[in-house]
Amino acid sequence: MHNIYLDNASTTKTYTEVLESFTKASIDYFANPASTHKLGLLSDELLTKARKQIAKYFQVKDNEVIFTSGATEGNNLAIKGVMYQNSSWGKKAITTKGEHPSVLKVFEELEQEGFSVTYLDYDKEGKLDLEQLKNSLDDKTSLVSIMAINNETGYIFPIEECYKITKRYSKAIFHTDATQAVGKEPIFFPYDLLSFSGHKIGGIKGSGALIKKSGVTLKSQILGGGQEFNLRSGTSSLPLDVSLATAIRLSFNSLESRRSNVLKIRDYLYSTLSEIEEVEIISPKNSSPFIFSFALKEHKGSVVMEALSNRGIYVSTRSACSSREKGYSYVIKNAGYDDIVASNAIRLSFTGNEDLEDIKIFVNELKDCLQILKKER
Repeated sequence: MHNIYLDNASTTKTYTEVLESFTKASIDYFANPASTHKLGLLSDELLTKARKQIAKYFQVKDNEVIFTSGATEGNNLAIKGVMYQNSSWGKKAITTKGEHPSVLKVFEELEQEGFSVTYLDYDKEGKLDLEQLKNSLDDKTSLVSIMAINNETGYIFPIEECYKITKRYSKAIFHTDATQAVGKEPIFFPYDLLSFSGHKIGGIKGSGALIKKSGVTLKSQILGGGQEFNLRSGTSSLPLDVSLATAIRLSFNSLESRRSNVLKIRDYLYSTLSEIEEVEIISPKNSSPFIFSFALKEHKGSVVMEALSNRGIYVSTRSACSSREKGYSYVIKNAGYDDIVASNAIRLSFTGNEDLEDIKIFVNELKDCLQILKKER
């Protein structure tokens, strides 16, 4: 029985140092950072230190880091915050057809409230329709929200180009869900708002942040004591915020070595899986090496995933936020694939700390599972 975990786009194993920082903050700095006594002030100092550390790695100002519970909350705050704030003049938004549910479902709700949303197309190579973006922008567009890296296919969308087009042809705010980019790609592209989760980079579930550049005004979605610069009221979760800063430091500092390792894994998977006749590789070679998606043309992806799971190899069929829903992957379907491919895709996702020998075991076990399924037909 193996123990090979290849579902890191869903969640990662928490770094030991992250857990240690969480525990220390919980024990030694248990006071409310909003309290004005000595213990409260010490907790507030640590909160400020954590915020400064994250700001340093993102090369932003300290007050541009808003702690959240993760990318879902960050996406909701960014999208609703902009659309409600600017509703007097701009009730139009633009996003893509491949966004995470925490983006798409927010826009669906806004459409029911009378807002207008344009959904951009992309192809099998992950090429976004930039002409469609340009033609959709006007003086009523208040928000453009485009993910940096797709969580199912690894498509890398051209954020810098999208940002420039947005600013040239409108006064819209530009938001990017960078959940699959933070800790995996250098964050050098421009944006107004950027959201991400801690548990995708060795952090703890329930931690995350929204980077909000100065000059961007959001309508608060959670009202109360005015924490997080009046944008996210509620008692600060100091241990989670400190642990997030630790996860950011560890993931940013190890990016180069992890990326070098994962590129070797990606190359091996391309060379071996492309030789299997019933496999169709979905992730193009210019996609993120941390996500590798392929489809089974003759077998159900869910059946193969379960067979691998029974052998101690853990992969996913779709985004963990939608994988238990029946049907096909809308992300893959919208790229232009047929129902068979869109219904039977398997996603491998990595931290970059994996051993190539484990990947070789995965390939051999996959081949064995497919042989058994053929005999059972």
